Amino acid sequence: MDWNSLYPVLKSLWVIWFFVLFTGIVAWALWPSRRTRLQEYGSIPLRDTEN
Repeated sequence: MDWNSLYPVLKSLWVIWFFVLFTGIVAWALWPSRRTRLQEYGSIPLRDTEN
C-alpha cells in the first residue's frame, strides 16, 4: 500500500475526526453547568471599568 492509495482514506478520517472534535468542544462549552460561567467570561469586554 503506497501513500497515493492511503491519502483518500486519511483525508476522510481527518474530516470525521475534526467533526467529532468540534462537536465535543461545542457540547463542552454549552453544557448547563459551564454555560453560565462561560457567558460571564464572554461579557467581560462589555463591562464598564471604573478609573
